[in-house]
Amino acid sequence: MNYLKKPLYTFLALSSLLSSCTLLNKYESFFDFDNVETKVTQQEIVYIYCDEGDIQEYVDDGWKIIDSETEEVPCSWKVERSRPGCKLEDKGCKISVPDKIGKQVKYILEKETIVPKEKEDGNQEIQ
Repeated sequence: MNYLKKPLYTFLALSSLLSSCTLLNKYESFFDFDNVETKVTQQEIVYIYCDEGDIQEYVDDGWKIIDSETEEVPCSWKVERSRPGCKLEDKGCKISVPDKIGKQVKYILEKETIVPKEKEDGNQEIQ
C-alpha cells in the first residue's frame, strides 16, 4: 500500500500547482500588483551637545521622536597645573580638566516614507 502513496502525493502536488496558476490569472485584475506602494521606516540617532543645535528641524521634516536620553558631559576644557608649584611649561605639569558641564541629549527618531511603484525607466522616487 505504501508504494501507491508516493505517486498519489506527487499527483496531488502537481495538480494543485497547475490549478493555482489559472486561479492567479483569473483574479489578476482584482489584485492590482502594478500600483503597489511600499512604506519604508527609517530610523536615525541624533545627538545634541551642550544645547548646540535643535531637534525642531527634524520634527518639522516629519521625523517622530521615539526615545531620548540625557547625560551630563563636559562642554569645554581648561588647562591646570597637575601639582602645586610646577610651571606650565614643564613636561607633565599641564592637565586638562572640564571647565563647563552641560547636557548631551540622544534622540532616536523614526520616519515613514512611501516608495511608489517603479517608473518606466526603472528609477524610484521617495516622497
